Amino acid sequence: MPLALMVQATKPAQLQRLQQRYPDWQFMPVADLQPQDYAQVTVMYGYHSVLNAILALPDNRLRFLQVISAGVDYLPLADLQAQGVLVANTSGIHADAISESVLGAMLTVTRGYQAAWRNQNGARQWTLPMTTGTLTGQRLLVFGTGQIGQAIAAKAAVFGLHLIGVNTSGHPAPGFDETVALTASESAVVRADFIVNALPLTPVTHHFFNAALFAQTRQQPLLINIGRGPAVDTPALMAALDQHQLSGAVLDVTEPEPLPADHPLWQRSDVIITPHISGQISHFRATVFPIFAANFAAWIKTGQLANHQVDLTRGY
Repeated sequence: MPLALMVQATKPAQLQRLQQRYPDWQFMPVADLQPQDYAQVTVMYGYHSVLNAILALPDNRLRFLQVISAGVDYLPLADLQAQGVLVANTSGIHADAISESVLGAMLTVTRGYQAAWRNQNGARQWTLPMTTGTLTGQRLLVFGTGQIGQAIAAKAAVFGLHLIGVNTSGHPAPGFDETVALTASESAVVRADFIVNALPLTPVTHHFFNAALFAQTRQQPLLINIGRGPAVDTPALMAALDQHQLSGAVLDVTEPEPLPADHPLWQRSDVIITPHISGQISHFRATVFPIFAANFAAWIKTGQLANHQVDLTRGY
């Protein structure tokens, strides 16, 4: 009997529907998995470290992996590709939450709330030296024009920002006033008032936001990272803040992550840190499960996935 390993928490009703529809399959919670079961795992829903042990077995049967994240940089992509495992992500389900987080960060800094919160917990005086502005007319540069980038652009347009997108080739993308290629982004960086990283983490984007990029800035932009921590060179970021190449940074992801308690980023008044929560939604399980269910049904019938398949060569 083929085995589907259920790593991601599922509601009892969801599991019951799967078992009724596929009586020839066994759906096993990861907590019940024993080493002798590894070779029987054919489908995996969610990520668990046991994946590496399964892939290491020469007679393993794994053929389909459904992860619950948009990014897949933490997976052994080369091994999965070599063994012919189909991988699907959940790209797009976080778009509303992440785009709202980005706009919240921009408003927090621009409208003076960050300074006000520090004062409330410090001097507790009614007035304090602070500068407030508006988003209207400012230039927002978004690296990554996929579903998350497009959601950011759609919401930012309401505030009257000029929207510049960066993608691999510079092709047009919905919601953006203009787009540029990743290799030609300097012309946009010099104009940006806000820079958002929404890129997947690949060898090309690792430490893409580095000293050379920060040196191109001219408007002291605010950097917002909701992509992956290693996309930003942390020492270069702190140097850019010290040299006023950036006005500040909002980091939902960091390198390293979790950020150690003694890391100097915690002490900076020009940095806001959130614990990788920009994409969290209260109805996460209800949103993710239909993606898996559709892919599982398609794979059973045709050997292919219905949606969200990851290009393992490109890493997204």
